[in-house]
Amino acid sequence: MPFGRIFRNVFVLAKIETTSGTDSVPTGGANAVLPVGDVKITAIEADRVPRNVKRGYFGSSGSFVGSTWMKIEFSTEKAGSGTAGTAPAWGPLLRACGWAEAVTAATRVDYTPISTALETLSLYAYADGLQFKFIGACGDLTAATVINGVPVYNWTFYAPYLAPTAVANPTPTLTAWKDPTLANDANTADLVLGGTYSAGAISSGTSYVSGGIEWALGNQVSRTELIGAKRSVITDRNVTGTIKTLDLTAAQEISLLAAIPAATPTSIGIVHGTTAGYKVLEFFPQARLIGHAYQDVDGIITSDFQFEAPPASGNDDARIVVL
Repeated sequence: MPFGRIFRNVFVLAKIETTSGTDSVPTGGANAVLPVGDVKITAIEADRVPRNVKRGYFGSSGSFVGSTWMKIEFSTEKAGSGTAGTAPAWGPLLRACGWAEAVTAATRVDYTPISTALETLSLYAYADGLQFKFIGACGDLTAATVINGVPVYNWTFYAPYLAPTAVANPTPTLTAWKDPTLANDANTADLVLGGTYSAGAISSGTSYVSGGIEWALGNQVSRTELIGAKRSVITDRNVTGTIKTLDLTAAQEISLLAAIPAATPTSIGIVHGTTAGYKVLEFFPQARLIGHAYQDVDGIITSDFQFEAPPASGNDDARIVVL
Protein backbone atom coordinates (compact mmCIF):
# COMPACT_ATOMS: atom_id res chain seq x y z
CA MET A 1 0.00 0.00 0.00
CA PRO A 2 1.45 3.44 -0.91
CA PHE A 3 2.31 5.77 1.96
CA GLY A 4 0.12 8.58 0.65
CA ARG A 5 -0.17 11.50 -1.74
CA ILE A 6 2.88 13.73 -1.98
CA PHE A 7 2.84 17.47 -1.26
CA ARG A 8 5.46 18.19 -3.93
CA ASN A 9 2.96 16.89 -6.50
CA VAL A 10 0.72 19.93 -6.08
CA PHE A 11 0.43 22.45 -8.89
CA VAL A 12 -1.92 24.93 -10.56
CA LEU A 13 -3.33 25.82 -13.98
CA ALA A 14 -5.01 29.18 -14.69
CA LYS A 15 -6.75 30.67 -17.73
CA ILE A 16 -8.85 33.82 -18.16
CA GLU A 17 -12.53 33.10 -18.79
CA THR A 18 -14.19 34.43 -21.94
CA THR A 19 -17.50 34.47 -20.05
CA SER A 20 -17.17 34.96 -16.32
CA GLY A 21 -18.19 31.82 -14.47
CA THR A 22 -17.87 29.57 -17.52
CA ASP A 23 -14.99 27.10 -17.40
CA SER A 24 -12.24 28.16 -19.82
CA VAL A 25 -10.62 24.69 -19.54
CA PRO A 26 -6.97 25.45 -18.79
CA THR A 27 -4.43 22.85 -19.87
CA GLY A 28 -1.06 21.77 -18.60
CA GLY A 29 0.52 22.56 -21.95
CA ALA A 30 -0.70 26.17 -22.20
CA ASN A 31 -1.74 27.44 -18.76
CA ALA A 32 0.54 25.98 -16.10
CA VAL A 33 1.51 28.15 -13.13
CA LEU A 34 4.89 27.87 -11.39
CA PRO A 35 4.27 28.51 -7.68
CA VAL A 36 7.06 28.94 -5.15
CA GLY A 37 6.76 27.78 -1.58
CA ASP A 38 3.53 26.27 -0.33
CA VAL A 39 0.29 26.05 -2.26
CA LYS A 40 -2.46 26.31 0.33
CA ILE A 41 -5.79 24.91 -0.86
CA THR A 42 -8.78 25.49 1.38
CA ALA A 43 -11.03 22.84 -0.14
CA ILE A 44 -14.21 24.17 1.44
CA GLU A 45 -15.21 27.13 3.59
CA ALA A 46 -18.80 26.78 4.73
CA ASP A 47 -21.16 29.21 6.42
CA ARG A 48 -22.99 27.57 9.30
CA VAL A 49 -26.64 28.40 9.97
CA PRO A 50 -27.62 27.21 13.48
CA ARG A 51 -31.11 25.82 14.09
CA ASN A 52 -31.18 27.09 17.71
CA VAL A 53 -34.23 25.05 18.67
CA LYS A 54 -35.37 24.72 22.31
CA ARG A 55 -35.89 21.11 23.35
CA GLY A 56 -35.99 21.30 27.14
CA TYR A 57 -32.44 20.01 27.62
CA PHE A 58 -28.86 21.02 26.92
CA GLY A 59 -26.96 20.14 23.77
CA SER A 60 -26.33 21.29 20.27
CA SER A 61 -29.37 21.58 18.06
CA GLY A 62 -27.20 21.24 14.98
CA SER A 63 -26.90 23.55 12.05
CA PHE A 64 -27.33 23.74 8.31
CA VAL A 65 -24.44 24.15 5.91
CA GLY A 66 -25.01 27.46 4.12
CA SER A 67 -22.92 29.03 1.37
CA THR A 68 -19.81 27.07 0.45
CA TRP A 69 -16.63 28.52 -1.06
CA MET A 70 -13.08 27.63 -1.98
CA LYS A 71 -9.80 29.51 -1.50
CA ILE A 72 -6.29 29.01 -2.81
CA GLU A 73 -3.10 30.84 -1.82
CA PHE A 74 0.30 30.67 -3.53
CA SER A 75 3.22 32.82 -4.66
CA THR A 76 4.99 33.27 -7.98
CA GLU A 77 8.36 34.78 -8.80
CA LYS A 78 8.44 38.29 -10.22
CA ALA A 79 10.14 38.18 -13.61
CA GLY A 80 9.19 39.21 -17.13
CA SER A 81 8.41 36.96 -20.07
CA GLY A 82 11.94 37.10 -21.47
CA THR A 83 10.76 39.14 -24.47
CA ALA A 84 9.91 42.85 -24.29
CA GLY A 85 6.31 43.45 -25.32
CA THR A 86 5.18 39.92 -24.40
CA ALA A 87 2.92 39.43 -21.38
CA PRO A 88 4.47 37.50 -18.48
CA ALA A 89 3.15 34.11 -17.45
CA TRP A 90 1.61 35.64 -14.32
CA GLY A 91 -0.39 38.15 -16.40
CA PRO A 92 -3.67 36.18 -16.20
CA LEU A 93 -3.38 36.06 -12.40
CA LEU A 94 -2.98 39.83 -12.27
CA ARG A 95 -5.93 40.38 -14.61
CA ALA A 96 -8.16 38.28 -12.32
CA CYS A 97 -7.20 40.63 -9.47
CA GLY A 98 -8.73 43.62 -11.26
CA TRP A 99 -6.04 44.84 -13.66
CA ALA A 100 -6.15 45.64 -17.37
CA GLU A 101 -3.37 44.52 -19.69
CA ALA A 102 -2.09 46.78 -22.49
CA VAL A 103 0.62 45.43 -24.80
CA THR A 104 2.96 47.70 -26.72
CA ALA A 105 4.53 45.33 -29.24
CA ALA A 106 8.25 44.64 -28.78
CA THR A 107 8.43 47.31 -26.05
CA ARG A 108 6.46 46.70 -22.84
CA VAL A 109 3.26 45.48 -21.19
CA ASP A 110 1.41 47.93 -18.91
CA TYR A 111 -0.94 46.78 -16.18
CA THR A 112 -3.32 49.27 -14.56
CA PRO A 113 -6.14 48.70 -12.05
CA ILE A 114 -9.75 48.77 -13.24
CA SER A 115 -13.15 49.07 -11.58
CA THR A 116 -15.41 47.73 -14.35
CA ALA A 117 -15.26 44.91 -16.91
CA LEU A 118 -13.48 42.77 -14.34
CA GLU A 119 -12.14 39.42 -15.52
CA THR A 120 -12.18 36.03 -13.81
CA LEU A 121 -10.15 32.85 -14.01
CA SER A 122 -10.74 29.20 -14.36
CA LEU A 123 -8.11 27.84 -12.01
CA TYR A 124 -7.46 24.15 -11.59
CA ALA A 125 -5.51 23.01 -8.54
CA TYR A 126 -4.11 19.49 -8.40
CA ALA A 127 -3.24 17.74 -5.14
CA ASP A 128 -1.49 14.60 -6.40
CA GLY A 129 -4.45 13.01 -8.15
CA LEU A 130 -7.24 15.19 -6.80
CA GLN A 131 -8.50 18.07 -8.95
CA PHE A 132 -10.14 21.21 -7.55
CA LYS A 133 -11.84 23.53 -10.04
CA PHE A 134 -12.07 27.23 -9.16
CA ILE A 135 -14.52 28.60 -11.74
CA GLY A 136 -15.21 32.33 -11.79
CA ALA A 137 -12.19 32.91 -9.56
CA CYS A 138 -11.04 36.40 -8.61
CA GLY A 139 -8.61 37.49 -5.99
CA ASP A 140 -6.12 39.73 -4.27
CA LEU A 141 -2.36 40.07 -4.08
CA THR A 142 0.55 41.29 -2.03
CA ALA A 143 4.02 41.93 -3.45
CA ALA A 144 7.58 42.11 -2.18
CA THR A 145 10.86 43.27 -3.68
CA VAL A 146 13.13 43.15 -0.63
CA ILE A 147 16.91 43.06 -0.39
CA ASN A 148 18.48 39.59 -0.82
CA GLY A 149 15.10 38.01 -1.46
CA VAL A 150 13.48 36.70 -4.62
CA PRO A 151 10.84 39.27 -5.64
CA VAL A 152 7.40 37.66 -5.50
CA TYR A 153 3.70 38.19 -5.95
CA ASN A 154 1.53 36.44 -3.35
CA TRP A 155 -1.91 35.51 -4.66
CA THR A 156 -5.21 34.61 -3.01
CA PHE A 157 -8.16 33.50 -5.15
CA TYR A 158 -11.75 32.68 -4.24
CA ALA A 159 -14.51 30.82 -6.07
CA PRO A 160 -17.81 29.04 -5.34
CA TYR A 161 -17.33 25.51 -4.05
CA LEU A 162 -17.23 22.61 -6.48
CA ALA A 163 -16.67 19.06 -5.29
CA PRO A 164 -13.21 17.76 -6.21
CA THR A 165 -12.73 14.82 -8.52
CA ALA A 166 -10.05 12.13 -8.78
CA VAL A 167 -8.00 13.13 -11.82
CA ALA A 168 -4.42 12.23 -12.64
CA ASN A 169 -2.05 15.19 -12.64
CA PRO A 170 -1.48 16.52 -16.16
CA THR A 171 2.04 17.28 -17.36
CA PRO A 172 2.76 21.01 -17.03
CA THR A 173 4.75 23.04 -19.56
CA LEU A 174 6.60 25.76 -17.65
CA THR A 175 8.79 27.37 -20.31
CA ALA A 176 6.83 30.65 -20.10
CA TRP A 177 8.06 31.11 -16.53
CA LYS A 178 11.48 32.76 -16.50
CA ASP A 179 14.13 32.61 -13.80
CA PRO A 180 14.10 35.64 -11.49
CA THR A 181 17.05 37.49 -10.00
CA LEU A 182 17.61 38.43 -6.37
CA ALA A 183 16.71 41.92 -5.24
CA ASN A 184 20.07 43.57 -4.63
CA ASP A 185 22.25 46.49 -5.69
CA ALA A 186 23.22 44.80 -8.96
CA ASN A 187 19.72 43.76 -10.07
CA THR A 188 17.40 46.43 -8.64
CA ALA A 189 17.38 50.16 -9.37
CA ASP A 190 17.27 52.65 -6.50
CA LEU A 191 13.83 53.44 -5.15
CA VAL A 192 12.62 56.81 -6.49
CA LEU A 193 10.30 59.25 -4.72
CA GLY A 194 8.67 62.12 -6.59
CA GLY A 195 9.40 60.77 -10.06
CA THR A 196 7.21 60.75 -13.16
CA TYR A 197 6.24 57.68 -15.19
CA SER A 198 6.02 57.79 -18.98
CA ALA A 199 6.36 55.14 -21.67
CA GLY A 200 8.06 52.54 -19.52
CA ALA A 201 10.44 54.82 -17.62
CA ILE A 202 10.57 56.75 -14.36
CA SER A 203 12.21 60.15 -14.71
CA SER A 204 13.19 62.92 -12.30
CA GLY A 205 12.47 62.49 -8.60
CA THR A 206 14.96 61.63 -5.86
CA SER A 207 16.73 58.26 -5.61
CA TYR A 208 17.10 56.66 -2.18
CA VAL A 209 19.15 53.80 -0.78
CA SER A 210 16.66 51.30 0.61
CA GLY A 211 15.86 47.70 1.35
CA GLY A 212 13.09 47.64 -1.23
CA ILE A 213 9.33 47.71 -1.00
CA GLU A 214 6.36 45.62 0.10
CA TRP A 215 2.79 46.45 -0.86
CA ALA A 216 -0.73 45.08 -0.84
CA LEU A 217 -3.43 45.61 -3.46
CA GLY A 218 -6.12 45.46 -0.78
CA ASN A 219 -8.95 44.11 -2.90
CA GLN A 220 -12.28 43.59 -1.19
CA VAL A 221 -13.54 40.28 -2.54
CA SER A 222 -17.22 39.74 -1.82
CA ARG A 223 -18.58 36.21 -1.83
CA THR A 224 -22.32 36.39 -2.36
CA GLU A 225 -25.03 33.78 -2.83
CA LEU A 226 -28.55 34.75 -3.87
CA ILE A 227 -31.35 32.63 -5.20
CA GLY A 228 -30.30 32.07 -8.78
CA ALA A 229 -26.71 33.35 -8.47
CA LYS A 230 -23.53 32.58 -6.56
CA ARG A 231 -20.23 34.29 -7.27
CA SER A 232 -17.14 35.96 -5.90
CA VAL A 233 -16.53 39.51 -7.12
CA ILE A 234 -14.10 42.35 -6.42
CA THR A 235 -16.01 45.32 -5.01
CA ASP A 236 -13.28 47.72 -3.83
CA ARG A 237 -9.52 48.30 -3.58
CA ASN A 238 -7.20 49.99 -1.08
CA VAL A 239 -3.50 49.96 -1.99
CA THR A 240 -1.04 50.23 0.91
CA GLY A 241 2.59 49.36 1.47
CA THR A 242 5.90 49.86 3.21
CA ILE A 243 9.15 51.33 1.93
CA LYS A 244 11.78 49.20 3.65
CA THR A 245 14.93 50.32 5.50
CA LEU A 246 15.62 53.70 3.91
CA ASP A 247 19.17 54.85 4.62
CA LEU A 248 18.61 58.57 5.15
CA THR A 249 20.56 61.64 6.09
CA ALA A 250 19.12 63.64 8.97
CA ALA A 251 17.84 66.27 6.52
CA GLN A 252 16.16 63.64 4.33
CA GLU A 253 14.46 62.08 7.35
CA ILE A 254 13.18 65.45 8.54
CA SER A 255 11.72 66.11 5.08
CA LEU A 256 9.99 62.73 4.79
CA LEU A 257 8.62 62.88 8.33
CA ALA A 258 7.16 66.33 7.61
CA ALA A 259 5.24 64.84 4.67
CA ILE A 260 3.22 62.59 7.01
CA PRO A 261 1.14 65.16 8.93
CA ALA A 262 1.00 67.37 5.84
CA ALA A 263 -0.43 64.45 3.79
CA THR A 264 1.84 65.54 0.95
CA PRO A 265 1.43 63.25 -2.07
CA THR A 266 4.52 61.84 -3.73
CA SER A 267 5.10 59.11 -6.25
CA ILE A 268 6.96 55.90 -5.39
CA GLY A 269 8.70 53.86 -8.05
CA ILE A 270 11.04 50.90 -8.27
CA VAL A 271 12.40 48.79 -11.15
CA HIS A 272 13.69 45.28 -10.65
CA GLY A 273 15.77 43.60 -13.34
CA THR A 274 18.39 44.84 -15.78
CA THR A 275 17.74 42.90 -19.00
CA ALA A 276 15.04 43.75 -21.55
CA GLY A 277 12.14 41.32 -21.26
CA TYR A 278 12.92 40.56 -17.62
CA LYS A 279 12.39 43.94 -15.95
CA VAL A 280 9.36 44.71 -13.76
CA LEU A 281 8.51 48.32 -12.84
CA GLU A 282 6.09 49.21 -10.04
CA PHE A 283 4.83 52.78 -9.67
CA PHE A 284 2.41 54.52 -7.30
CA PRO A 285 1.71 58.00 -8.72
CA GLN A 286 0.24 59.82 -5.72
CA ALA A 287 1.23 57.86 -2.63
CA ARG A 288 1.09 59.41 0.82
CA LEU A 289 3.43 58.53 3.65
CA ILE A 290 1.38 57.62 6.73
CA GLY A 291 3.77 56.11 9.26
CA HIS A 292 7.40 55.64 10.29
CA ALA A 293 9.49 53.14 12.25
CA TYR A 294 13.23 52.80 12.85
CA GLN A 295 15.09 49.63 11.92
CA ASP A 296 18.56 48.53 13.02
CA VAL A 297 20.40 47.09 10.01
CA ASP A 298 23.83 45.87 11.11
CA GLY A 299 24.10 48.81 13.47
CA ILE A 300 22.92 51.36 10.89
CA ILE A 301 19.85 53.49 11.62
CA THR A 302 17.32 52.97 8.83
CA SER A 303 13.67 53.90 8.46
CA ASP A 304 10.57 52.07 7.30
CA PHE A 305 7.84 54.33 5.92
CA GLN A 306 4.29 53.05 5.55
CA PHE A 307 2.26 54.49 2.70
CA GLU A 308 -1.16 54.46 1.14
CA ALA A 309 -1.78 54.90 -2.57
CA PRO A 310 -5.19 56.43 -3.36
CA PRO A 311 -6.28 57.16 -6.92
CA ALA A 312 -6.34 60.71 -8.28
CA SER A 313 -8.79 60.61 -11.18
CA GLY A 314 -9.70 56.93 -10.94
CA ASN A 315 -7.90 53.63 -11.60
CA ASP A 316 -4.52 55.32 -11.37
CA ASP A 317 -3.51 54.24 -7.86
CA ALA A 318 -0.79 51.90 -9.13
CA ARG A 319 0.92 50.63 -12.25
CA ILE A 320 2.97 47.53 -13.08
CA VAL A 321 5.05 47.51 -16.25
CA VAL A 322 6.92 44.56 -17.70
CA LEU A 323 9.80 45.78 -19.87
